[in-house]
Amino acid sequence: MTRFRRALVIVDVQPTFCEGGSLEVHGGHAVAKEISDFVTENYEYDCIITTQDWHIDPGPHFSDQPDYVDSWPDHGVAGTKEADLHPELACITQRINYSVKKGMFKAAYSGFEGFDDEDQSLKQILEKESIECVDIVGLAFDYCVKATAIDSAQLGFDTRVLAKLSASVSPELMKDVSNEMEAHGVEVVYE
Repeated sequence: MTRFRRALVIVDVQPTFCEGGSLEVHGGHAVAKEISDFVTENYEYDCIITTQDWHIDPGPHFSDQPDYVDSWPDHGVAGTKEADLHPELACITQRINYSVKKGMFKAAYSGFEGFDDEDQSLKQILEKESIECVDIVGLAFDYCVKATAIDSAQLGFDTRVLAKLSASVSPELMKDVSNEMEAHGVEVVYE
């Protein structure tokens, strides 16, 4: 039987998106811990990649009077502790193969809009690693996880979102967001 190469993409698990952060998602700290435990116990991945909001000057994406649709309070500011990977991920850093940063000078929701330190896009990394299947976890389910998953599927990767390892800005809309992702060919796994 052929074994397909699989990557785990950990989306934006940063203090800025957890309780106490500038754009907190309820359950963010718990998700960070659950992802760390999951990676520690799971060796099926051929490649593990993190994404981070890493805003330097994202223009109208930041606003003092945000509409929470196209504009937001300052968050994920490059070089701050809020933009670093969540401390819960420290014990798995040796398992992380690539770190992609996005949104330096504009809004960026999908991890596919970012680049690593060698200027490789997420798509280029996955292709270089001969990845065929992508599992996506992180923050937030209804924004950057969704955007990354849809892009992944549209680029031809067999894409799953592991919902138990994500938290949503609007938990009451998770089913609608799941339906949207599934309409784009993403499998949303709840167990």
